[in-house]
Amino acid sequence: MSSLPDTPQLQHRFTQHCRTGIRTTLPGVAPDRLTHYRQAIRHMVKDTMESAYPITCANIPARKWEGMVRTFFARHACTSYQVWKLPLEFYTYAVENNWDDVYDIPYLSDLLAFEWAEIEVFNMEDIAPAAFVSTGHWLETPLVLNPEYRLLSFKYPVHREARRARLLKEKGAWFVLLHREPGTGNVKFTGISPWLAFVIEQLAAGITVKDILEYAPQLGITVTEELEKDTLAFLTDMQQQHFVFGFQP
Repeated sequence: MSSLPDTPQLQHRFTQHCRTGIRTTLPGVAPDRLTHYRQAIRHMVKDTMESAYPITCANIPARKWEGMVRTFFARHACTSYQVWKLPLEFYTYAVENNWDDVYDIPYLSDLLAFEWAEIEVFNMEDIAPAAFVSTGHWLETPLVLNPEYRLLSFKYPVHREARRARLLKEKGAWFVLLHREPGTGNVKFTGISPWLAFVIEQLAAGITVKDILEYAPQLGITVTEELEKDTLAFLTDMQQQHFVFGFQP
């Protein structure tokens, strides 16, 4: 059945009212019902953001948080038809509008990115890993990694700290590995050094640990027995955590 000619205009007026609170009238709709519709939708958006960003919500002033959600809802024309993806548009809007400065929260983008990445990894489509075997040479055999992961870099250690004063004191280069555990679907995150972040990038490209270590001096890194030992210990631990699956056949 075809829509009436003015249906798009009526839909626009309805959504504008829900988003901004600007009064309007719609044929056949009582004004008090419009208020209820707006409240219901606003609560849905607010609940969605607070569920997606619990750390952000809990650790910034309530007025700022409510102002962010209100501004986003009123001014951003959402495009996703899946509610669980709405927080991504919130994060993108915050970055595009420089909310780190606007709300004087320098680590806001990092914090939102970290919390969104956990959602993204949890909900990502299944990716079949490459073929692998359980035994091999840690230095000379290419490793097979869990393909369901994200490697993130931050200016602030938002993965381990939420208090403003401490975060601001620890500005630097921070790296976090998130991966989805096979079977359970749980998302795990691990704070790692810049060196280990580089190692993971190279391993994902099929480079062996031996070749990575041999290249390290070109990065200004001195290769020692301790560095090699710590690197292999990390990879062994990552195998226990189901990020390293095994060795290429």
